[in-house]
Amino acid sequence: MLTYIRNTCLLLTLLCLSPILLANDGPSLRIDVPFVELRSGPSAGYPVVSVIEKNEMVSVLLKRTTWLKVKDKRGVEGWFHEDDLKGLSQDGNAINPTLITSQEVINRQFEAGVMYGDLEGANFYNVFAGYAFTPVFSAELSAGKALGSISDSDVFEVMLLSHPIPDLLVVPYLGVGAGVINTEPHSVLADTESRRSTLMSAAAGVKYHLARNFILRAEYKLSLALTDRDENEEIQTWKIGFSVFF
Repeated sequence: MLTYIRNTCLLLTLLCLSPILLANDGPSLRIDVPFVELRSGPSAGYPVVSVIEKNEMVSVLLKRTTWLKVKDKRGVEGWFHEDDLKGLSQDGNAINPTLITSQEVINRQFEAGVMYGDLEGANFYNVFAGYAFTPVFSAELSAGKALGSISDSDVFEVMLLSHPIPDLLVVPYLGVGAGVINTEPHSVLADTESRRSTLMSAAAGVKYHLARNFILRAEYKLSLALTDRDENEEIQTWKIGFSVFF
C-alpha cells in the first residue's frame, strides 16, 4: 500500500513539472474596429492602460463574467468588455463562443463544490474548496461526514491535484494528500472508544464541464489510516458531485 501511494506521488510530481503539459496558448483575435481600450481590471471603473488599434492581434488569456483579459503584441495585458467581440475576428473568421468558454474553464482559479458517495459502506457527504496555481496544478481543502450503521466519521484533508490534460472534454486528474479521520462508534461499550487517525491518500477522478461555471465531478480515493494498533487500515471512498468555478 505504501509503495502504491509513493508511486502515485512520483507520477503526480512528474506530470506537474512537465513543461509540455503546462503549455496553454489562448486564441488569437484581430481588432476590426478603429480601436479598443484595455483597462487594468474587469470593470469600467478601472483606468485605461493601453489602446489597441485596428488590425492588431491580441491573445486571449482568460474570461471573467463578461470581461476578457488579453495581451497585445507589446506584451501589455488588459481587460475589455465582451460586447467588443462584435468588432473582433479570430484569424479573419467569426469568433467561436465555445472556444472562449473552454478557455475560461481551463484558466479558472477558484473552485468549490459538494459531493456524495460511499466510504466503506457508510453514506459520505463532502464539501471542498480549491485554488488553481496553473491549469495543471491545484490545491484543495475538503471536509466530509460519513454516517454508518456502526459508527460515524469526520474526515478533513488537504490534497494536491494534477490535471495532466486540462483541455479535454472529460478531464482526468490525480491527487495525493493527507488529513485526519475521527471515528465515533454508536455503541457505548467499553471497547468501542472514539478513534482519531492520520490519513495518507491517493485519488483519481474525472471532471466534465456541464454549462456556464458548473462542473460535474466523480472520484475514487484510496486512503491509509495510520493507527496505534498493530495494523493500519485501508479506506476506500467513491463519490460524485458538482462544483462551481470563478
